[in-house]
Amino acid sequence: MNKALSFIWFACVLLLLPWAAAAQNPEHGNIPDDVYYLMPSFGEGTVYFRGQPPAQGQLNICALDNTLRFIGPDGKELAAANPENISRVQIDTVVFFYNREVFYRQYPVSWDMGVALRRNVRIMTDAKPAAYGGTSMTSSVREYSTVYTDGTSYKIEGRTDYPYDVQERVYIYKGDSVYPITKKNLKKLCPEKKEEIEAWFKAGNDVPDTVEEAKALLARWAESL
Repeated sequence: MNKALSFIWFACVLLLLPWAAAAQNPEHGNIPDDVYYLMPSFGEGTVYFRGQPPAQGQLNICALDNTLRFIGPDGKELAAANPENISRVQIDTVVFFYNREVFYRQYPVSWDMGVALRRNVRIMTDAKPAAYGGTSMTSSVREYSTVYTDGTSYKIEGRTDYPYDVQERVYIYKGDSVYPITKKNLKKLCPEKKEEIEAWFKAGNDVPDTVEEAKALLARWAESL
């Protein structure tokens, strides 16, 4: 095991063993890997911590519980606890930053501003039939192995037939902060472009809901990279 991987092992596992043990061999049923994780597969990556040197290893991020996952020395998947010590994670060429218990995928537009993509995956243990073949959802997820519904926890290990819901939403980031894309926030973040922003919304334009649309909009008013 190289020194970098040894560092992430000691920094993220030995000091925080209960969380690491809980994430071994996760059961995510019928949720595809490229939905369950923020990257299609584990890849070489770097974790940047606050107040200590970065570390490297085989990394991914779980979209279900927003935990950093990595492969330990024995080949098992582990989850790093205390993610508030993490500032950002780079896997291959993709960068994620951590803000208020959520990992966001970063799409830079200017030197300190860009589009942040959040993915939310929920397992629906009590989904009920809805109109037009859909389902209604009343549960939320806190850990990969436990679903909380109305304050009660239910183990989902061993089950593969639960439906799941995936939502992705775009935001603006500036520095380490994240903002919904609204007229008010655009004016706040691009104060020199207030009149242009006001005119754009008065023309009947809607807030973008895709990464490419949000990047194109922000590029109109943000400083160049």
